Amino acid sequence: MEAILYIGIAQTFFAGILIAVKKPAVYANQILSAWLFIICAEMIIVLINETLVELYPIKILPYTYGPMLLLYAKWMTTEHPRFDLKYLWHFAPFFIFLIASLIFIDQRVMDGTHGFLVIDSFVSFRIIYAITFFLSITAYSVATFVVINRHQKRLKELVSYSSGKITLQWLLGLSITFYTGYVVMFIFGGVDILTGFMPFDPYEISFIGLTLLTFLFGVFGFQQPCIFEEVVRFHPSETDSSKESDPIKYQRSGLKQKDVADYVNKIRKYMVIEKPYLDRELTIYDLSEQLKIPRHIISEVINEHMGKNFYNLVNDYRVNEVKERMKSEDLQVITILGIAYDSGFNSKSSFNTIFKEKTGQTPSEYLKTLK
Repeated sequence: MEAILYIGIAQTFFAGILIAVKKPAVYANQILSAWLFIICAEMIIVLINETLVELYPIKILPYTYGPMLLLYAKWMTTEHPRFDLKYLWHFAPFFIFLIASLIFIDQRVMDGTHGFLVIDSFVSFRIIYAITFFLSITAYSVATFVVINRHQKRLKELVSYSSGKITLQWLLGLSITFYTGYVVMFIFGGVDILTGFMPFDPYEISFIGLTLLTFLFGVFGFQQPCIFEEVVRFHPSETDSSKESDPIKYQRSGLKQKDVADYVNKIRKYMVIEKPYLDRELTIYDLSEQLKIPRHIISEVINEHMGKNFYNLVNDYRVNEVKERMKSEDLQVITILGIAYDSGFNSKSSFNTIFKEKTGQTPSEYLKTLK
């Protein structure tokens, strides 16, 4: 156990430093770095408790894990994140139990799972502690999932391709694993409380999984670019938050029907003649700049008057391009995947998925119908 803690301490400390000094400096990286330092501090405390002296009777730092995970996801998926004092409310349980820890610093409030249900003056406190901690981990894991899910849906209004760097699929996977690990720990802890069967403290064993997870958070977090500045290539001129893609705002936009028809025709004509969809990383900001039409107007026209989002619109043209090239290209010289890349798709998996969604057939099945 001590070896695991030493590894975890060294790993989280250096990962926290690397992410803290990463350029460009963004709030999300600072949040992730702070979270890694907090986990490092908790491991140091557990190591001291195991080898020297118990520092405090109540484990309170884990109450920050959920809020830090949510804030990282929220600030990574926000175009212009700003610190708000209301975020401090997320840490209210941490501060409450910190005060309780200071009050009962000389008391034997908790001793792992041993004697958890022993009737004494702290039994109600222990039960409340366990319930609130489980609710905290659950609530913040669900909230993180919701934030990432909304972000992935919103990306389809902005970009025409799919990439792990912008969808944060890695963060979603690690968040689910993080929550699952704590659920397993609670199950083991419950079994040990009721039966005394477990030969180990489930909380301490959880640091094995936490060490592995923090390593992955450090690796992926260091590689993660700033989504809206580097990947989506956010244009500074589009900073007016009142021009976001919101159907309610569309109703008050004042676009006349004639203007709408002109914009629709202009977009369709440009897509057919200039074929901007051949750019594998085409974004709505790029199209806005090329057409000299404000981004919020293009977004409204596509979503409200063409019945699609930007992602589906562009990939419709890409699929049609593939179908036309299948008819004309010499498939003994170029592969179907080669045609897909030349038509603007950026990966084999996304090509196969989108092509089947649009045509009801796989590329190979469609090619057979042509033959």
